[in-house]
Amino acid sequence: MIRTGIDALRAAQLDVLSVDATYRRGTEGRRVKAVVGRTVFRSMNEYGAWVRTETRDFIIPAGQLDLEPRTGDEVVFDGGVYEVLAPYNEPVWRWSDPYRKAMRVHTKYTGDEA
Repeated sequence: MIRTGIDALRAAQLDVLSVDATYRRGTEGRRVKAVVGRTVFRSMNEYGAWVRTETRDFIIPAGQLDLEPRTGDEVVFDGGVYEVLAPYNEPVWRWSDPYRKAMRVHTKYTGDEA
């Protein structure tokens, strides 16, 4: 029952909230539909102060990416380039739901598409 609900929710998200983007590794790119999100990471620095870092996330259906995201890949969206990475030695992606239907890929804006 929960799996059916997650499937329906993911389909509705893609229909209503998704954007067109390109996922690139090196010179190869593939068009994907992604839901744009964010993740806030918190870590204590060497002075004992809390540092907050926010990433731009792209939630991509697992079937659209037949590869595991890795540092240095890029997502091109709305004229901007976002490098796949995560702060504080966190993984650059994680599953977005318990049934592994979508991947949440953490990125950082690095500039406009040339």
